[in-house]
Amino acid sequence: MKLHSPLRTLLASALLAVPVGAQVLERVVAKVNGDIVTLTEFQARQVAAAQAARVTPDRLEAFLRDNNARILQEAVDELLIIQRGAELGFQLRPEYIDQIIEDIKKENGIESDEQMAEQLRREGLALSDLKRNITRSILRNQVLSREVQQKITIGDDELRAAYEQRKATEFSQAARVHLHEILVTGDAAAARAAELAARARAGEDFAALAREHSRSASRAAGGDLGVLERGDLNAELARVAFALEAGGVSDPFPSGDGYRVLKVSEAVAAQTAPFDEVKPKLQQELQQQRFAAAYDTFIQKLREKALVDVRVREVPLEVAMPAAAPELVAPVAPAPSAPAAAAPAAPERSFAVPEVEGVTTTPQARPEKVAPPPREAAPAPSPTPSPTPGPSPSPTPER
Repeated sequence: MKLHSPLRTLLASALLAVPVGAQVLERVVAKVNGDIVTLTEFQARQVAAAQAARVTPDRLEAFLRDNNARILQEAVDELLIIQRGAELGFQLRPEYIDQIIEDIKKENGIESDEQMAEQLRREGLALSDLKRNITRSILRNQVLSREVQQKITIGDDELRAAYEQRKATEFSQAARVHLHEILVTGDAAAARAAELAARARAGEDFAALAREHSRSASRAAGGDLGVLERGDLNAELARVAFALEAGGVSDPFPSGDGYRVLKVSEAVAAQTAPFDEVKPKLQQELQQQRFAAAYDTFIQKLREKALVDVRVREVPLEVAMPAAAPELVAPVAPAPSAPAAAAPAAPERSFAVPEVEGVTTTPQARPEKVAPPPREAAPAPSPTPSPTPGPSPSPTPER
């Protein structure tokens, strides 16, 4: 069943919180400032990554071997962001999550808590897992909205500069014509070409005349040369063709070893998309670029202050994949979009900050730090660790 709402990404990650049929093993894969990534959670992320990449069973082991380090880094990064939310005092009211669950039930025609539990069981989830992951996803988005999105501004002058730079290549279209021809050669070619031009202007079918009388290679196609720009033609043909309006037939003119008659069936003038028309596209592209760079800077700073203890060097390269994709449909609900994938459209000079009425902020005069100051023995994990047999972000985390 197709997901079709702003909760699509949120619910997809939540539904994959626990691999279908997996035994719950609370083995700790990594500790992040005291919080943990369990083997169960890591296996769920393996499943989600494999499903997103459409990995076939025969390629699963190789895929996990190449991607385990990245998957673990993403798990660590998510915990760092959630911890930053706690430092900022972000909280999500339980009744807000309850309302999202009720909306999911309503959207899917689930009438009771028992039916909901059964549906989740078939998809390898407990209700507590779903609530936890919805909560995490919303809080993560709120942190990124505050710490990344609203610190990015794009001025109108930047958008206009980008427009001018790309106007000629991306936002302009040359004049073009759909051109047809008749080439007459031999004795009295000029007179016969003039007669054919007159007949075409009188309403006779130009293609039929071309098939019968033309000596050009285009004869079999009824003289059809296709849609052409000025640069596609020699100077003389271009001069005649682009002087005609749609439906116009030219006078015969010397061309090669005979006389040509041209017809334009369609003419499109040169045009350039105005700035206001392409401005939303430019703004979205620049926002996405700025967001990606700002996110990298933000997450790197969190990593530099973090104490990450990777407890295992080898993790399973086999996971229990669900037989089918989750079937729950996400309801329409006021949850923020996932900014890490693509920055949403926003007002002219700044990002829009999603408002979620279920989120509150606890005032803190001096917020308590969730991570100690950086220490030389605990540098940040590499944001793009090299593929390894196990999920070992480099460099080696401090213990």
